[in-house]
Amino acid sequence: MEMGNQVHCYIMKTGHVLDVMNGLLDMYIKCGSLEIARELFDIMEDPNVVSCSSLVVGYAQFGCGEKSLELFRRMKSQGVRPNDVTLLGVLSACSHVGLVEEGLQLYRNMETEYGIIPTREHCSCVVDLLACN
Repeated sequence: MEMGNQVHCYIMKTGHVLDVMNGLLDMYIKCGSLEIARELFDIMEDPNVVSCSSLVVGYAQFGCGEKSLELFRRMKSQGVRPNDVTLLGVLSACSHVGLVEEGLQLYRNMETEYGIIPTREHCSCVVDLLACN
């Protein structure tokens, strides 16, 4: 992580390149440094679906379902179209916080609203969601 912090400082001094910032975001999330990841996300000039999905999934993986769902709503309101990874994170977040109906509604609308065909991973999240009910 020390090397990642050095790269982070260098990027901040020389300019923000979205692909590199997305890589840093992913590194901080994988290390469990969600606060630093969120700070980095918040200074991104134009976060894309990769940026948003990384944080949505990271929050869900570390048990911060409400933050995951809040970010999902924010990204949609800003016109960032979710992808299959985003929806996997949101389904997981719904499972963690017990939002069964919201998760099922998202699952039912994946194809019609977002053009995404559910995968085994999405179905597995729905099984988890129903098991928590």
